[in-house]
Amino acid sequence: MPKLIASGLSSMEFTQHLESGKDPLAVPGGAGSGTKLAAGNLEASVKLSFSNLTAHVGIPNGGKKVIMDGITGSAHTRQVMAVMGATGCGKTTFLSALGNRLDPSVAVSDSSQISYGGQAWSPALKRRVGFIEQDDVTFPHLTVRQALTFAARLRLSGTDEQRAQRVEELIGQMKLEKCADALIGGGMLRGVSGGERKRVCIATELISKPTFLFCDEPTSGLDSETALVIIEVLQELTCDAGMCIICSIHQPSSQVYAQFDDLCFLDGGRCVYFGKAGETAISFFSAATKSVCPAKYNPPDWFMEQAVRGNLAGIKMDVEITSNFHVGSFEAQDRGFAVPFGEQVAVIFARSWEKTKVQKLTTPFYLQNIIIGLVMGTLFIGLGDDESDIFPRVSVAFNFLMGAIYLPIMEVLFVFVEDSSTLRKDLLVKAHHPFAYFVARTLSVAPVLGVLLMLMKVSTYILTFYKYGSFEQFFTFLAAQFLVGSIFGSLGICVAAFVQNPAYLMTTTMILFVWLISFSGFFVPTSSIMPALRWMVAINPASYGFALFFQVILKVGVAPSFSCDELSSFKTCDAVNSNGKITPDDVLEHYSMDTPIETCFAALLGMFAFCFAIGYYCFKQKVAKWLQ
Repeated sequence: MPKLIASGLSSMEFTQHLESGKDPLAVPGGAGSGTKLAAGNLEASVKLSFSNLTAHVGIPNGGKKVIMDGITGSAHTRQVMAVMGATGCGKTTFLSALGNRLDPSVAVSDSSQISYGGQAWSPALKRRVGFIEQDDVTFPHLTVRQALTFAARLRLSGTDEQRAQRVEELIGQMKLEKCADALIGGGMLRGVSGGERKRVCIATELISKPTFLFCDEPTSGLDSETALVIIEVLQELTCDAGMCIICSIHQPSSQVYAQFDDLCFLDGGRCVYFGKAGETAISFFSAATKSVCPAKYNPPDWFMEQAVRGNLAGIKMDVEITSNFHVGSFEAQDRGFAVPFGEQVAVIFARSWEKTKVQKLTTPFYLQNIIIGLVMGTLFIGLGDDESDIFPRVSVAFNFLMGAIYLPIMEVLFVFVEDSSTLRKDLLVKAHHPFAYFVARTLSVAPVLGVLLMLMKVSTYILTFYKYGSFEQFFTFLAAQFLVGSIFGSLGICVAAFVQNPAYLMTTTMILFVWLISFSGFFVPTSSIMPALRWMVAINPASYGFALFFQVILKVGVAPSFSCDELSSFKTCDAVNSNGKITPDDVLEHYSMDTPIETCFAALLGMFAFCFAIGYYCFKQKVAKWLQ
């Protein structure tokens, strides 16, 4: 099949050429003609131009696979362009290139150019470009109105009244009035319908009033009527807001196809057809394949049929943008963020808290932790003041430590995995600073840890120390529990940010647990560890946490003393001047836990700051590709 070369061929020009009786493939500029069609007067209204988009990816045998092959064309304001082609033809790659969302593994040719109203890509364009992904990227635990309100609070400057007005305007525009206060849902959580969820995604991207909107198969998985509603909404947007919209679509119904102004048909990464979506496209495919679309046959189905059968192999339409490629009056927005840093933190924290309320703070959650705390507490009821009651107190301190290690780390371990899609979406449109997200997500874990530790460990404390405890000891215990829990929550976030592959998160965490517990001082006192390995105790936050809990139990409030057993293991009981009592200081020295409480608090605070700093550094490396 010869190579077809054209440049913005209009419907009338192509039809006149066919009616002339000439060879359909011998159009001016066709194979062997040596000339190219004059492009119509389309450049005057061009808002988005792309020239020679070429890209490839590496394949396992060391070779390269071309996934975009010299695609050139333009899209215009107040028009909707459809991008069609068989599965694997490069539709998503093409849209991702236009929206500056290509994966780093995709190598783009240096000759590829994209002009946004006369400007090359820059961070200032981030809020002027919207991108609707094929998979719905939403917050399932928020209602439709909440999701749009939080998006408006991050992406729009102005007053709360102005943002609320914009949200209500979008709810009406997207026809979401009936489900505005329903949970979005997704996965195991029941929520709105698929079509409504897709419209929420579109509304979210429209918050900041972008000029360019790219939709990757917005009708996939929807019935024909719902798909038609989606495309009609997009068509209305081009008229009302003067937007430039490009949609990839797999196999539209005839009604849906009729809504499109232009068509870009891809096959094997090549642009087979670029032009009007009506009769011009049908005439082109008839000429190119030397066949006729059957009567009462849906044209897009016929186009796809030709592609799947290989009838379009070798055909490539090279469109030329011959003027005004880098000229235009389009004005990009400021490079800064729409709202101040503090407000970003507050909004992200509030959004995360809404998710936590739905997902975590449930009746089963409360019951589970209360029951676990009571069960653990019953083990230590009736502690006395004999030497045999000392080790149970050591066990209580270790129990508090285990809760403060395991629960916070597991609570935050998959936070970036769960948030990755929505975080990527926010950073790509410059909704907030990455540090604002990191601070907010770190803080948002604190209330959950506080509730969790209060439910579980307070019940254990009360059952264990109801005879010996005091208010001073109780509140010091709460402070210690919250501090130690925060340390390990920060450590968990550090691990979550450091490990790039989610598959290795649990493996890394299990190794970390073994180290934390083994060198905490519970199984082997520090004095009994090999001198060459004692530095591992000194840098282990678990050792300071264990010492802190142990000292709170023994020295804060009413300090107990213990009666020596006949065969005591404590030095003070064997002393000549022994009074038969073991003091808290004797116990702490015996177990190598005599680090002062103040030192423990200071060391833990320092480790918290260190873990937070390292965690943010790793996190920023993880999201660096979304900040370009």
